[in-house]
Amino acid sequence: MRRGLIWALAPAVLLTGCATLKAPLASRGEERLEESLAAFARGDYRAAQEGLAWVAQNDADDDHGRAALLALAAVELDPRNPTRRIAVGTDVAASYLALREKEAWTNPVAQTMYLLGLELGAAEERVEKAERAVERANAARLPSLPVPSVSARIRGTEQERDRLKARVELLEKQLQEKEQELERIRKTIRP
Repeated sequence: MRRGLIWALAPAVLLTGCATLKAPLASRGEERLEESLAAFARGDYRAAQEGLAWVAQNDADDDHGRAALLALAAVELDPRNPTRRIAVGTDVAASYLALREKEAWTNPVAQTMYLLGLELGAAEERVEKAERAVERANAARLPSLPVPSVSARIRGTEQERDRLKARVELLEKQLQEKEQELERIRKTIRP
């Protein structure tokens, strides 16, 4: 699980640049956590992600390192983040859940973030990313899929079902209105 966390955090750590590597590791973690949370609050998602990834990586065994890991999952899953990465956020939440030492109240929060990530398509995002990587590596040798994927067909079927359900409800309502109008007319015609 730690190896997955390292791979999930690697792009963020690389983005922080050489200046970050020169910063003293010991005293900067808590301060950097506060700065990153402030960046998150003001909507500076890139700064928040970079800072939280740094703290989570360098202070993984401290309380503020664990807090940074949980906050990093939130940054990656936040729908306001234009560069959110659902699969990464889900993986970070899973890494947090795997920690032995954490406050009990954070478990339901991390579990909910993890499940929301799955619901939002983290697995499909990973599959699509892997498929794109394989296609780039073997572009000339791989056949193309002649039909939409199963998940795309399921989504299409669900959308069609919802559209038809709405249409049936509308027609039933119109039929009921017509029957009421006919009943009203019958009452006026009867002597």
